[in-house]
Amino acid sequence: MEFNYGIEEIKEASDFILKNISGKILLVCGDVGSGKTTLIKEICKQLKVKDQVSSPTYTLINEYSCEDGLVIHMDLYRIENKEEINDLGLFEYLYNKFIIIEWPELIMNDLDINHSILKIDFIDTDKRKINLTNIFS
Repeated sequence: MEFNYGIEEIKEASDFILKNISGKILLVCGDVGSGKTTLIKEICKQLKVKDQVSSPTYTLINEYSCEDGLVIHMDLYRIENKEEINDLGLFEYLYNKFIIIEWPELIMNDLDINHSILKIDFIDTDKRKINLTNIFS
């Protein structure tokens, strides 16, 4: 499923994602500067996150409170191998919470749980295209 948007349509893009994902795990792929964190902030707003949302590039995992419990926001950009992912306890988070993972390429083929893959591409400086794929295990 595809959706094109500009910054003024980011709420609509977030609505599209939340209405079409297959579960509580969202893997977000895209180049540096493609707008991953900006879109994730809007998704968290739609999920009624009470905390300030920021990129977990250095902390690796941020936990945000919301009406339904927790939203877990992970960034695997600095992770070099699967052993580091296991050390983080990433797989322990996969059940019971809404999970958003940026730079998920290291784990994409290892998930045996329903999840959605969101790919963000540049159309031009003001427009993005998202492609959402649901994976059923």
